[in-house]
Amino acid sequence: MHKRNKSMAWAFNQLVNRNLQSIAYKYDRGLSKPTRIIFCVTLRCNIKCQQCAIWRLPKPEELTTDEWKKVIFDLRKWIGPYRVQLAGGETFMRKDITEIISFATRNDVLTGVVSNGTMITRELARDIVDSGLGYIHISVDGLNPETHDHIRGIPGLHSKTMAAIDYLSEYSRGSGMSVCMATVISRKNMHELTDLVDFVERKGLNGIIFNPLGPTIDSDPDWYKKTDLWFDDLKEINRVLDRLIELKKKGARILNPPEQFQEMKVYFEKPYLLRRDKCMVGITNLSITCDGYIHTCFKMPPLGNVREATPEDVWDSKKAREIRSMIKKCDIHCSPGNFVYRRSLLSEAVRFLKYG
Repeated sequence: MHKRNKSMAWAFNQLVNRNLQSIAYKYDRGLSKPTRIIFCVTLRCNIKCQQCAIWRLPKPEELTTDEWKKVIFDLRKWIGPYRVQLAGGETFMRKDITEIISFATRNDVLTGVVSNGTMITRELARDIVDSGLGYIHISVDGLNPETHDHIRGIPGLHSKTMAAIDYLSEYSRGSGMSVCMATVISRKNMHELTDLVDFVERKGLNGIIFNPLGPTIDSDPDWYKKTDLWFDDLKEINRVLDRLIELKKKGARILNPPEQFQEMKVYFEKPYLLRRDKCMVGITNLSITCDGYIHTCFKMPPLGNVREATPEDVWDSKKAREIRSMIKKCDIHCSPGNFVYRRSLLSEAVRFLKYG
C-alpha cells in the first residue's frame, strides 16, 4: 500500500498562492499558481443522471496513461506539492485510473476522486486504497433506492452504490483514505438530506458534501424550468437548509460551511440571476479535459493543449491574460449554484487537517 500524502508542504503552497491571487486577479496575470486542479479523465459514463448532460456528449480521444503521467509530473515540477481531483464522466470507466493515482502518490501529489460508485467491486476497492488515494466522494442522492435510481436514470443503481461504500469503508480502515458522500440537492430528495447526514454518522464515513442542482453543460438561463428536479416550495427547502446549518454547527460531518447553505437559499429563489461578484476562476483553477485541453473556466476558450505545451507554458501567456480579462467581463449565465465556493484560509486549513 502506498503511503498517503497528507503534506504540510501542500498546505503552505496553498497559503502562499491564495495570498498572491488577489494581485493576480487585479492585473489578469498568472502571478500565482493554481490552487484548484481538476482532471476530467473521461467523458464516458455508465449511467444517465437527469441533472447531467455529460453522458450525451461526443467522446473525444482521451489522453493515454503515459500522457496523464507526464501531466502529473510537469505540474509537480512547476507547482510543487498540489492536490488534484479526478472526475468524469465516471472516473472508473478508465481501467488505468488506479495506475494513474499510484503514479501521483509516488510523486507526492495528493489525489481525490468523484465517482458514482457503481463500478467499484470488492477487488477494485482494495486497489483504490492501495493506490494511495487521499479521498473519494461517492454520489448518493437518497437513502430511498427509488429516489436515487430515479435521479440517476437507471433502476438498481442504489444497491451497487451502497455496496461500493461498504467495500471502501472496509478496506480503507486505518489507511488514512477519506470516504465521503456527495449529494446534489433537488426537489426529489430534499426530504432525505438530513437522513443522509445521519447515515454518514452511523457508517462512520468521513463526511458528506452537498451541491445544489445546476446546469452542467449549457448556459441556458431557463434550464431550471425544464426539469422536474427544480423546487416548487421555497419555504420547505429553506427549512431543510436551516436544519443542515444547525447540524453542521453541532458538529455533524457536513463538509459545506454554513454560509454556503445561506447562499443556496438566494440561488434557489432566483436561479436566473447572473453572479455579479468577483469570479476568481481565471487565477485559481486549472482544469485539464480528457483530450488534453487546458482551461481555467470551461465556458471560456482553452489556454492550450498538453499534447503541445505544458500548463506552465500557457499559464501566463498572452492568451491566458486575454481570457482572464474576458472572465472579468463575462455575461455568460453561470448559476451561483454551480460556482466553486471559495473557503476562507482558516476553513480550508481545518478541512485539510480533518480530511486531507
